[in-house]
Amino acid sequence: MRYYKGYVALSDTCDVPILLQIRNARALYFEQLRDLILLDGNGIAIASLRWRVARMEKAGLIQRLSDQRHLGKPVFGITQSGLAFLESRGHFLLSLPSTAEQMLHPTQVPHALEMVNIRLALMKAGILRNWKTDLEIAARNLVLETVATKDFDAIAEIDVDGTQHCYAIEYERSPKSASRYRAIREVLDKDVTVDAVLYLTANDDILYLLALEMRGARKRIGFALSESFRQSLLDTRTLTNTPDSLVVPLRELIEA
Repeated sequence: MRYYKGYVALSDTCDVPILLQIRNARALYFEQLRDLILLDGNGIAIASLRWRVARMEKAGLIQRLSDQRHLGKPVFGITQSGLAFLESRGHFLLSLPSTAEQMLHPTQVPHALEMVNIRLALMKAGILRNWKTDLEIAARNLVLETVATKDFDAIAEIDVDGTQHCYAIEYERSPKSASRYRAIREVLDKDVTVDAVLYLTANDDILYLLALEMRGARKRIGFALSESFRQSLLDTRTLTNTPDSLVVPLRELIEA
């Protein structure tokens, strides 16, 4: 069989999983992608990963986000062509179709990178059993129109002392208005998909603001610094939205 000039043959076994990781993460460093592929254990040879990424970039399926040069190393994201390719292989997301004009706003890139770091911390500890990204959650919620849901940043299923628990993760980099938090409380009170939510923040100021704004929510909520969580995981000291604002190890919040 002869192919037209510039054609790039992609493998469903090796290349598609890489593209899916890049799409679902929205933005990531090559090192983050390498660790995700390695920890997923899907058989992709790490030695060939840089070559595969370079081929996809040359073919226009992924791109380096040029407005993130201040980060010191390349950040990769998927393109419309990459989405169209995945759709041709049966991987369609209602939340990010190939017709979308913008893949990710530049201001959201640091948020996406930290979400990958959070996921990797759980994977490296060997306690993550399943992970749904915001794109996957939003796509599901678009289908489940009759079910009360929230578009969380992630939903993680983790192993806590041999028992699997499912909880939502929200990462807050900057504060929102009081009216916005009021709307979030209303959505959380109606959500039926998870029993508990873990809010991870960039600093103490946002943490305490969140704890104040969310104390009236009926949903069980914990608040912790993202950096502390990545280091301590289930042992992270977590502020709760209980009436007396208890501080407990994260495992206690999850198992409650």
